[in-house]
Amino acid sequence: MSGEMTRIQVYLEPELKEQLESLASELDVSRSELVRQSIRRLLQEGKFNEQDPLLGIIGLGKSGKNDISERHDRYIAEER
Repeated sequence: MSGEMTRIQVYLEPELKEQLESLASELDVSRSELVRQSIRRLLQEGKFNEQDPLLGIIGLGKSGKNDISERHDRYIAEER
């Protein structure tokens, strides 16, 4: 990453601005730095999907099993 930066302008709802300011203060970073970190994280994780937010849960858990999609009912019944 180079030290050169480009200025952009972003409009936020008042509630989101308050949350941003609160978290930036809590983390002891500037609002700009928090926005940069958030954008980097979003781009690295590649989990942003405006069409279906539920797709973000795919891959969150690790079971060690490779046939979950086929035998999920059986595995759930075993847990009871």
